[in-house]
Amino acid sequence: MRSKKELPPSPPEREELRALPAAPRMIMEISRLLRFRAHQGEEEGIMAQNTARLVLSHLAVRDHVNQLELVKLTRLKAPTVSVLLRHMEEEGYVCRMPDEADRRAMRVSLTEKGREFDRRHLSRISTNDQTAMRGIEGEDEETLIRLLTRIRDNLSER
Repeated sequence: MRSKKELPPSPPEREELRALPAAPRMIMEISRLLRFRAHQGEEEGIMAQNTARLVLSHLAVRDHVNQLELVKLTRLKAPTVSVLLRHMEEEGYVCRMPDEADRRAMRVSLTEKGREFDRRHLSRISTNDQTAMRGIEGEDEETLIRLLTRIRDNLSER
């Protein structure tokens, strides 16, 4: 079993993929490295889950949200959001309270612990972005963004 701080291994090179364009696999590798670096130093528990961080990021942008709105914003299933919020509340990241207008509905807000987690997470993302783009600026950055946008759009087509 590897330690939490050790980078997980890359998938093996596959002979079957050698003739295909390498860029998509490079993008996946970069994504894996960015995710790993962004999650280093994070607490154990519920915030180790991507879905919990997704919920927290929506609350950081739009606090005091109705629980049903969180379901729509995150595109997660209602039971999933409910379970996540219960764990996040137990660990002190959010608080839930009845909606004043509709006592059956729940409003969700970040606690100070949740806000602090978000600040640390954003700081790691900022540091990683700056590290990743070291030596790439101006026209190079514009070209990279244009090419990545084209790849994203190709994959978004139906």
